[in-house]
Amino acid sequence: MSDVHILSETRERVLYVTINRVEKHNALAISIIDTIGETFRAAAKDDALVAAVLRGAGEKTFAAGGDLRELAALRTAGEAETMARDAKTAFNAIRDFPVPVIAGLNGNAFGGGAELAVSCDFRVAANHARIGFVQGRLALATAWGGGPDLLDLVGRARGLRLMSTGEMLDPAKALEIGLYDAVGADGENFDDTIETFLAPIRKQKPQSMRAFKAVSDAHRRGDTRAEMQEIETGMFVKTWVHDDHWEAAEKVLPAKKG
Repeated sequence: MSDVHILSETRERVLYVTINRVEKHNALAISIIDTIGETFRAAAKDDALVAAVLRGAGEKTFAAGGDLRELAALRTAGEAETMARDAKTAFNAIRDFPVPVIAGLNGNAFGGGAELAVSCDFRVAANHARIGFVQGRLALATAWGGGPDLLDLVGRARGLRLMSTGEMLDPAKALEIGLYDAVGADGENFDDTIETFLAPIRKQKPQSMRAFKAVSDAHRRGDTRAEMQEIETGMFVKTWVHDDHWEAAEKVLPAKKG
């Protein structure tokens, strides 16, 4: 299942990962979740990357949450805990990816699919793509790290309200509250929406993007300011001594007079 339902390729320094299970609304079977984690852990070794894009296939659904038929077999507390912890580990491969990860919401994201979306650094959505933390409709809680991610993105009170009501937000509202970072125009090809968002990132050097992401990750983890400054300093030094910096500097420094 995993080999068929997770597609990945690298183009122009960007990793593209697609959940390819349209017939099941891109539902997240355990094997799919595991493969997502494996894919991002393997790609983290590619020093040439500047970004990654995670999206669903088709036009209706980014990810429909967990595969309910499969998960219904998990009846004990121990089985539920193992599943939740393993999925967190897989999604942490996205959270800890060394360059920004963009969730391309080609369609709706709900339940575990919404948790997957907020594990990414940015969310770019088609103009019909809604998002909702609907776990409460099944008398459940968030399980895969999406609760803390949501609270970080929209604040404690608003995040608690979204989880408590199970509201499916339309793109305009999600953009307004900062849950989405960009929304495609009516009739715009979604590939073009993603590429427009990626355009300025593609102009950056990989080592710069890794530096920006490292500081961002430290902030997300709740590192102290001193710890974040140490990370910033270490990453700055790496970029300073890199040939790309000196080549860029030569272009802006005034020419030497003979």
